[in-house]
Amino acid sequence: MKNVDMDFEDVVKQRRSVRSYDTERQVSDEQLKKLFELVKLSPSSYNLQPWEFIVVKDVENKRRLKDCAQGQKHVEECSAAVIVIADTNPMSHADDIFEDRLKRGYYTAEQKERNLNKVRELAKKSFEERRVWAVRSTSLACMTLMLAAKDMGLSTCPMEGFDAGCVKKEFKIPDGYEIVMLITLGYEKNRPLPRLKRYGFDDFVHFEKYEKK
Repeated sequence: MKNVDMDFEDVVKQRRSVRSYDTERQVSDEQLKKLFELVKLSPSSYNLQPWEFIVVKDVENKRRLKDCAQGQKHVEECSAAVIVIADTNPMSHADDIFEDRLKRGYYTAEQKERNLNKVRELAKKSFEERRVWAVRSTSLACMTLMLAAKDMGLSTCPMEGFDAGCVKKEFKIPDGYEIVMLITLGYEKNRPLPRLKRYGFDDFVHFEKYEKK
């Protein structure tokens, strides 16, 4: 349930990577739908939305995912584990998206074709270049998911400790998709420990050019 007293600053400050979940409380399908309706509003290159999400709630499937994720127990204990994947083919949605831009008056026919050609050129690039493109946009959606979840009173943990080959095999993810991360989702069981050290403004913000701190 959304915490009505939280503003955006509270959401950012209180979001934590949670690894201890209350196994007695489950996230409902209604909550998941609301969450992903917000996630879909994330920005992406050319609005091509390369992200897709596999929500894993079944106990046995979470156990299989845990085996692919170095045995990390919160994958099994969370209410839902989310496998975040990115489509590395930029043309998958391009025709539909660019036609929508034309219909809504964002593009003229000439602008549509010119920018569509740019996406066609991207589609010809190496897998590594397309992978980077897809992961960049999909990572934005991941952050939206984590912040929106916190605003709804839910906790998350982004994970990169997993065997991508294992995840692809176990969950039948086709070639052409990159696994960006796993995100556990649920209700926090224990109060969080004090936040670990974060560097300050003067340590990581540069003006006009990079200068070693």
